[in-house]
Amino acid sequence: MNLLDTLERRFGSLAIHNIAIYIVAGQVGIWLLSFGYVNSDGSNALLERMLFDSSLVLQGEIWRIFTFPLIPPFAHPIFLIFAWYIFYMISSALESQWGAFRLNLYMIIGAILGMAAGFLLSGVPISNAIWGQTIFLAFAYLFPDFELRLFFILPVKVRWLGWIVWAYLALLFFSNPVWQTKFFLIASVSNYFLFFTKDILHTFQSKKRVAHMKAEKEKFEAEAFHTCSVCGATDKSHPDRDFRYRGDVCICEVCLEKEKTEAQGEA
Repeated sequence: MNLLDTLERRFGSLAIHNIAIYIVAGQVGIWLLSFGYVNSDGSNALLERMLFDSSLVLQGEIWRIFTFPLIPPFAHPIFLIFAWYIFYMISSALESQWGAFRLNLYMIIGAILGMAAGFLLSGVPISNAIWGQTIFLAFAYLFPDFELRLFFILPVKVRWLGWIVWAYLALLFFSNPVWQTKFFLIASVSNYFLFFTKDILHTFQSKKRVAHMKAEKEKFEAEAFHTCSVCGATDKSHPDRDFRYRGDVCICEVCLEKEKTEAQGEA
């Protein structure tokens, strides 16, 4: 029994089932409330007070720790509806695959690690964007052939969208010179590697074994089974010839006929 099984056996009853419904409902509620907190410069006071900022948390704004998952995406209302639908769909699929406890744990670990690393970015507000991306990456790993329709038209398999997200995260990592930001990015996706590293290594090893077996099979098939001890012809180089054996000595039909002709001539 691995660690996840042990934790689920002990604390599984505490899991929140259908957690995606509560998160989406919370984000919708916060988004609707935020219309009453728009500043003259276009910023939103409510959403700004929900962002995780380690310096403000240390000053007593503890609620920022708990509002982290409830920050709605900063997008146009049409894309917001689409984003909420996608989040609910992939979270429900993950819960169906993993169970409520493991999905809860995956989300909690991602949020905690991201916020913990956020203490290195004192004074820099942090949203839950990367946290949401790790949930999508988990879905892309477990359901790579699932198709989404971009702009409701173009069908794209989730595996390719997952690679785009990884490319985006890699770009952020390598383009940012600040080591604290690099560490934050690594910590924010650590929940993915905690859950999938073992499976990734197992898959890699399995593919390596399959490739080795395939190479051995091709090598075996490429090697000659019969080799004439007289002329060196093989069943690969001369597939039209028959081969005979005299004890352990192999001889092709052509050489055998030559021997017979020479024997008759001597006689």
